[in-house]
Amino acid sequence: MRAAAQACPDARVGSPSAGKGLLDAAGNPLVLAAIILLFSVLQAIYGAHLPLFGDEAYYWAWSRHPALSYFDHPPMIAWLLGLATMTATSEAAVRMVPLLCTALGAWCIQALARDIYGKRAAALAVLIFLIMPATQFNVLVATPDAPLMLFWSLALYAGQRAVFSGGRGWHLLTGLSIGLALLSKYTAILFPGALLLFLLLRRRDVLKRRDSWLAMLAGALIFSPVLLWNFEHHWISFAFQYEHGTSRDTLVRWGPWFEFLAGIAMIVSPIVFVLALAAAFARHTRRDGQALYLAAFFILPLAFFAWKGLFHKMELNWAAVAFPAATVLTAGFIDKHRLGKTFMAAMASALLLTLAIRFPVAMGLPAKWNPLNRFYANREAVQALLELRRPGEPLLADHYTTASLLGFYAADHPTVRIATPSRFSQYDLWAAGQLQSTPRGLYLAGADMGAALAQACGSAALLRIFKASAPGFVPQTFHFYRCGA
Repeated sequence: MRAAAQACPDARVGSPSAGKGLLDAAGNPLVLAAIILLFSVLQAIYGAHLPLFGDEAYYWAWSRHPALSYFDHPPMIAWLLGLATMTATSEAAVRMVPLLCTALGAWCIQALARDIYGKRAAALAVLIFLIMPATQFNVLVATPDAPLMLFWSLALYAGQRAVFSGGRGWHLLTGLSIGLALLSKYTAILFPGALLLFLLLRRRDVLKRRDSWLAMLAGALIFSPVLLWNFEHHWISFAFQYEHGTSRDTLVRWGPWFEFLAGIAMIVSPIVFVLALAAAFARHTRRDGQALYLAAFFILPLAFFAWKGLFHKMELNWAAVAFPAATVLTAGFIDKHRLGKTFMAAMASALLLTLAIRFPVAMGLPAKWNPLNRFYANREAVQALLELRRPGEPLLADHYTTASLLGFYAADHPTVRIATPSRFSQYDLWAAGQLQSTPRGLYLAGADMGAALAQACGSAALLRIFKASAPGFVPQTFHFYRCGA
């Protein structure tokens, strides 16, 4: 036995060569495709019957009114949801959008890692990306972040090929991908910012290429529908997003800032986050043009939101565009330094966090930290209200999220009106072009709105206070009214 082990050292269990052999096998494109497919099937099963939360239903409501853009975000999520629900309106159909975006994004990430670091890094990058808690949550919800991450990842890969290999096709694909990312979410403006920073630091010659300017033109043309819509609406969407993510307060808020950074580390996985930072600031990264390219797309978005977070609350998903480059950078760092045990520890911690996202009650997560709270009780409340509905009775709501949930779950998918003062939304733009009569019908609210509803309708009768509670979830309360009758 000892002689056999000496003759075949690569076969020793736990040896570096054995680990490399497994990664070499996993790095085969067909194997990676199978891993991504398995991941997608499991996600489809999990998400098929998970109720929608309010924002998902809101974007679905957009898809019922095709437009060049919308108040809150660019139109890509609405366009994709329109395609996904052409034949069926269901949770499973809605969830196909983030599922396909995540699967295709994972393929772009492995292609980028393979180009820069080789097939072992491609396997590592896919595993890191798919198990990362941020991905596990992003694949569940149909929000603008899903197409943003896909087209950002595609632009990251195409941009690397354009910068380091050249070719008009890669330049044009980069421009088109940036345009599509901008059609998904305004955060994508950080991509050309990071690219320009890298080019100025390391590859100014690329800016002299005619193909680079053609790429910029292609991206601008793709994004032009949003520019046209905003021009026609007095730049209302740009102004809203600027105010939404910016504070005029110059007082530094250290507590929320540290919470934001800790949250970023958690949704990436703490060990992966530390490895990504180590890789980004490593000496060899400054010398290696392609590693520096990745570092620019990791550090600049992260630094941007960290700086803004000093003065204003930042949402964790806003900084998610930093994760694709961080994933590839980390994979290359692990492979270069043979950090197999560190990788396993990173995956174990990421898996533990992922299980907490998927099965928060079983994992003993406190109710206030349960990430599924936003899904809880919405469908049940709407269905309970609809049991009180008279044939053809109009439906009303107190907020754009409850209005959208009513529209989604009602069998006839009616147009729902927001009958009481609420946060400005796309519903207000739709209502602006219509003659508004006194509201009447069934009204769903997340709080006691009797006085405001009576003022809007002339009369309001409380039909029921619907309460939902379950172990491990924050209790939810809804109020049902009939008004104007």
